[in-house]
Amino acid sequence: MNKNLFSFLFSVFFITGCGWSNSPSAGNTTSLETVEVTKSAENGRDGATAIKPSEPKVLVLSASEKITQSLIIRGQQAFAEERFLTPVEDNANLYFQAALGREPGNFEATQGIANIVETYTNWAWRAVLSRDYVKASRYLDSARSVNPQDPLIIEVDARIEDLKTKRKNEAIYSSKKSVEGAGQAVFNKDKYFLPKTLFSLPEEEIIKEIQPIIDEVAKTERSIAIHWPNDKEARLIYQIINSRVTEFRVRAMTLGRADYMVELQQD
Repeated sequence: MNKNLFSFLFSVFFITGCGWSNSPSAGNTTSLETVEVTKSAENGRDGATAIKPSEPKVLVLSASEKITQSLIIRGQQAFAEERFLTPVEDNANLYFQAALGREPGNFEATQGIANIVETYTNWAWRAVLSRDYVKASRYLDSARSVNPQDPLIIEVDARIEDLKTKRKNEAIYSSKKSVEGAGQAVFNKDKYFLPKTLFSLPEEEIIKEIQPIIDEVAKTERSIAIHWPNDKEARLIYQIINSRVTEFRVRAMTLGRADYMVELQQD
């Protein structure tokens, strides 16, 4: 082997040896891969920090709360079966009131009581529409026994009274019109019924409606009572009558009643 060949081989082995010693070992390669896999698992696919799902929270009721909840469930079941006030020992109102006694202000118990009142007031209104006033009154009394302070009871009671008054006036006016159709100006002897929309009529129609009263007052010189809900309109009716009875001053009194009528008094 010549000297040049020996130097060449020595250089090759030296360079190869250096390259080997600078390469990562098999053991080191495994360690790096393990670290990268662990990071990917922790940070997610995009490198963002993974959010672990929170543990579901379990609501734990105290012994007292369990009793209250049991009462509400029983009340809701009784309500669904329309056991609102009866039987005495097993009804919706009983359970809801008991729940409120244990936990004042409980929303479910308060709502349950309001639902009972609403049901009874709805029944009362339907009964009135069917002209069953006795049943309507009974339903309202039941609603009051549950919660007399509920404003819905006052509202429905007022609506019922308004409807009853309206029906009464319509019946009176209808009877008066039927009598007038037979050529008579007076209904029920000395009572003269006028349309409740009297002052929405033209002036000549107003005078025409009131004229039979003027004629009778002028003839008999009797005083009158004006049954009218609006005091200003009642006074206007009096002024019309008095201005057309020229022989004497008509004596009159106004009553704030929704009868829409003028009545001749027995002096």
